[in-house]
Amino acid sequence: MKRIAFLAFLIFILIPASLMMAESSQNKRLVIIDAAHGGTDGGTIVTDKVREKDIALILSQLLQKELAKNPEIQVKMTRTSDKAVSIDLRRKIANASPAGALFISLHINAGFGKSATGYEIYFPGFKTAPGDKEGSKAILKDMVKNKSLNDSVRFAQILQRNMETVLPRKGRGLRDAPMPILNDLTLAAVVLETGFATNVDDRKKVMDEKTQQAIVEALSKSIKEFF
Repeated sequence: MKRIAFLAFLIFILIPASLMMAESSQNKRLVIIDAAHGGTDGGTIVTDKVREKDIALILSQLLQKELAKNPEIQVKMTRTSDKAVSIDLRRKIANASPAGALFISLHINAGFGKSATGYEIYFPGFKTAPGDKEGSKAILKDMVKNKSLNDSVRFAQILQRNMETVLPRKGRGLRDAPMPILNDLTLAAVVLETGFATNVDDRKKVMDEKTQQAIVEALSKSIKEFF
């Protein structure tokens, strides 16, 4: 009898605890951190030994560590090591997330000559609403998509403001441009190009640990403000 009573007591204690843990997990805000490139896809050349994929992974891991300090935020990574992850899989991971999640893709820029400098923030492009012939399902889908696009712009604006404290007067504006990683996403999403590897000063900054941490803190602050 004592053993039965003890087991009943354990069930009484453990079941509510497990339910509370499940509910707590569901209430967390989800952030998907996407470290660009990986594996044989090195991305932009930063130095002879460092590629864009390396800096992106460092920033993503630092951001994961920073966000772990907040019990209300849950993090999912598209990659945690130097491995190749297709864009289709990255989008699949993002779109499998619950409503209200946030997707951040971290990159290093290049091109436009050696004088190009600063950071850029991209958000998904807006599309026209579907016609009446496409039916209510298509219209509803478009409404959901427009909600995520509006949220993307809102987060981009917040991030731009906070990045100014890290790289003053280096913002190149918010950009609505076609980027494969942002295509057909159903959640708030941005791409952050943290600097130009083709610019001497920018290259030094993206390699600098203090600047990397400052970028991560700006991202973390922006995420908290967004939620």
